[in-house]
Amino acid sequence: MTQFTTEQFERLMQAVGHFNTRAGSFSNCTARYGGERESTKVEEFIAAVATFKAVEKINDADAIIGMPMILEGDAAEWWRGVQEKAKAFDDVVRMLREAFSPLKPSWRIYGDIFECKQQKNEPTDTFVRKKRALFSQLTNVPNEADQIDILFGMLHLQIRDRVSRKRINTFDDLLNEAREAELTLREHKTPTVNADKAVVSTSAMRFLS
Repeated sequence: MTQFTTEQFERLMQAVGHFNTRAGSFSNCTARYGGERESTKVEEFIAAVATFKAVEKINDADAIIGMPMILEGDAAEWWRGVQEKAKAFDDVVRMLREAFSPLKPSWRIYGDIFECKQQKNEPTDTFVRKKRALFSQLTNVPNEADQIDILFGMLHLQIRDRVSRKRINTFDDLLNEAREAELTLREHKTPTVNADKAVVSTSAMRFLS
């Protein structure tokens, strides 16, 4: 029976580990970006790719080389002209934002926030999610309480009448209260049948027949 010295065993394990190590890539990444100039889509793409890179343990060099796998259309054409400027993955993220989602001045972002109040049939979850995404683009993001104060005044009257601002300390509180209010409103809209009237009506029809 062959026996290994401690040194030989350590070398063997290092060799096996090296053999099993494979370079990560974006080949199995499903995220794609085609150059849409919408900050939401840019940020969603960056978040998805950054998460995939971290999970798959892709180093910066391989991530930069693999960008053509996940860029399409205008974004792919743009990348062919600027790829040599990217020395790290942080450079890729910065360049994507600068090219397709340049920062707006705060006054424009606030204009977008106040532009539209919650519509009658718009779910509060959707309304709040859109506004919070805009808040996140500000250089100086207001604290949660101030954001809630701003958005509370923009809720549809039917929701605001059924939600108490005093009971709300967080966005989770606001959404939970709003969901309950929306459920109550849906129940009021659902037609109900008076069982007693239905029975009387049926009996009358039988008598007349």
